[in-house]
Amino acid sequence: MVPCLVTIAPEKWIQVSRIMKVDCKVYKGIEYVQLSDLPDDQRQALVQALNPDLYIKILIDGKIVSGCLQYKHYLSWYLEYTKLLTGKSEPSPVSSVDRPTKLTLNKA
Repeated sequence: MVPCLVTIAPEKWIQVSRIMKVDCKVYKGIEYVQLSDLPDDQRQALVQALNPDLYIKILIDGKIVSGCLQYKHYLSWYLEYTKLLTGKSEPSPVSSVDRPTKLTLNKA
């Protein structure tokens, strides 16, 4: 999970766990999350909100791992979920300061 960098009072821990984003796992180029890795409240909300057709199974070392979701689907759901909980959206991972507005090539 994404670490929290601020001190939080114990009575707020449940609220914070509800908005912590789970990191993806990668197997043979497939970015995914397992439902069992999510906090209980996220897992319950996700199961209620998403179409079951989005769940995938992955064959890892001869074993079928079920209850997986492509990370892009989890991330899309997560962004909507945090908007509902906080009333605001999460900042974009790349700010406009980080993006070059114009590329120039130096001719040598």
